[in-house]
Amino acid sequence: MAERPRIPERSKDGETDRRNPSWIDDEMWERACEPDCEAIDAVYRKLKAYEDAEEQELLLRLPCKVGDTVYVVTSPFNVFDDIEYDENMKDEVYEAYVSSVSFYESGEQYRIYAKVTNHFIGVYFRECDFGKIVFLTKNEAEAKLAEMEGAE
Repeated sequence: MAERPRIPERSKDGETDRRNPSWIDDEMWERACEPDCEAIDAVYRKLKAYEDAEEQELLLRLPCKVGDTVYVVTSPFNVFDDIEYDENMKDEVYEAYVSSVSFYESGEQYRIYAKVTNHFIGVYFRECDFGKIVFLTKNEAEAKLAEMEGAE
């Protein structure tokens, strides 16, 4: 991904570098350069604060939020409490929801519950599991399951 250029520094008197960044149209840039436009100044300060936080790696971009529906490719053993393990169990796609996201030094963990049982699916998921066994759409999960079954 190409790095977006930072907004130019703005001095205390409101003056800005007059070069128009490629990601702002001319009319917006002219308004942004007006030293007495408080609304633009507020947006400018907010954007700068986000850019500073992003540079300091204080912002996280999560694949989903708490409460979102996700689809998990897993064994029924991980979903249902009352069944015994069988090594011949086939993975299935389960509709689920994210109940919490916890942050640890080693990374974030997603606690996911199956909607069919409202029980915790027997493992915490990490961001690296998204696109492998946890999906944001049912179609993606079913395609992955078909791919996994084809590889057997």
